[in-house]
Amino acid sequence: MELRSTREMRRNQRLDQAAAGRADRSAPAPAPSQPARPAADRVSLSRQAVSFLEEQNRRMWQYQQEREQRRQSRLDSELSALDTAKNRLKRMEDELDILNKCNKIAASIMKGNRVPTEDLRYLMEHDQAGYKLAMAMRRHNPDPKDEESVLDEEDRKGERNEASGGGEAPSVEAAGGGGETPDGPTLE
Repeated sequence: MELRSTREMRRNQRLDQAAAGRADRSAPAPAPSQPARPAADRVSLSRQAVSFLEEQNRRMWQYQQEREQRRQSRLDSELSALDTAKNRLKRMEDELDILNKCNKIAASIMKGNRVPTEDLRYLMEHDQAGYKLAMAMRRHNPDPKDEESVLDEEDRKGERNEASGGGEAPSVEAAGGGGETPDGPTLE
């Protein structure tokens, strides 16, 4: 398919007519068995039509660019929301881990067993209401068992870093002593 402007078509038509006039004078007429066939399909467009098509093309390209930018910004916002959700989920997992450790410590206290002081300190710092409830519901145990610490190394290091970092971590001694009675350690 061939696209040409109207002005070019007119010029070519004049040239074709002039060439045909010269050919008629010098060559015999073509045989009737061979019909004249155009070399290709032709479309003639005015300058106004060409400028209209170019404007439409420019608008379409602009629309596609804007659409791509909207899609990219939507993807970016979804990714940031996903990152926020991941961070929130991580915080909730950490809080659940702390709560589970506090529940284990409180259960040991309520049974009347001896709990390491670092575990008591951890329970006081992270769940004061749980600490008070565990101490209030502590049973008398004539043969208290020494419980192992439920804290891992990260929790122990984290407590030291928080205490040395200038935070106001309550100390066991400041809370009213740290002596043990037959019922277990007292921090009242």
